[in-house]
Amino acid sequence: MPELPEVQTVIATLMRQIKGKTITDVHVITPSIIQQDVETFKHALLQQTIIDIKRRGKYIILILEKGFCVMHLRMEGRFFIETTSAVKKHVHVVFEFHDGTYLHYHDTRKFGHMVYLVDETQLHDYLSHLGIEFDDPQFSGDYLYELAKHRKRSLKSFLLAQEFIAGIGNIYADEICFYARLHPDVACHKISRSQWALIAQGVVEILEKAIASGGTTIYSYINSEGISGRFQLSLQVHLRQGEPCYVCQTPIIKTVVVNRGTYLCPVCQRKR
Repeated sequence: MPELPEVQTVIATLMRQIKGKTITDVHVITPSIIQQDVETFKHALLQQTIIDIKRRGKYIILILEKGFCVMHLRMEGRFFIETTSAVKKHVHVVFEFHDGTYLHYHDTRKFGHMVYLVDETQLHDYLSHLGIEFDDPQFSGDYLYELAKHRKRSLKSFLLAQEFIAGIGNIYADEICFYARLHPDVACHKISRSQWALIAQGVVEILEKAIASGGTTIYSYINSEGISGRFQLSLQVHLRQGEPCYVCQTPIIKTVVVNRGTYLCPVCQRKR
């Protein structure tokens, strides 16, 4: 699943490809992708120019002259720029632009979705379930400590919960836990204020490095220019089962935390 760094990378490429373009038609091949009446969605986008593109958590927000088109890639969603509207396998939505180019939405699992929102109020309500962004000035170890100090849920569960920190998924949760040298299953209320400071530092450092590397390509992620990410070359624990820890040389193990495959060093992240 594309996480925050991958979504940010997709946005960076889309900014180069479609910002400033006017939508002249929308072809919806798979109606289930659209979270509202399809004709309403199509009509709302016609002749709208894309003013800007932003991110909130894992959501992509096309800022239009009037309103917003909000998209979520879910497991396998991706975009491609084409010079034809001819639909290939697994393409579910095609945006046609005034210059004769087309943006194809490709999704093998068909889990992604899109919706048109009329104004800032609707946008705020639609995304109101999301927690703080890692680059918010208020984001800090103290902020996380106050949020989590009475919670018995595991650290990994906390990191994955979009209502606390927006945009983190399985890959980066594992990496953040290792950065802080904490077992992913440790209860939040047992984590000290100083440890939360280290967690917050890890969130920022890891996400910034991943964005700079164009995200992480594990199975299928590529950006809208067809380019894979490079952060997989920097992963410390995720998907490194059986390989030596870069710190202590102990083999990385795989376990299950909150029903998710979880990678950790049993020495550096010993559960206490």
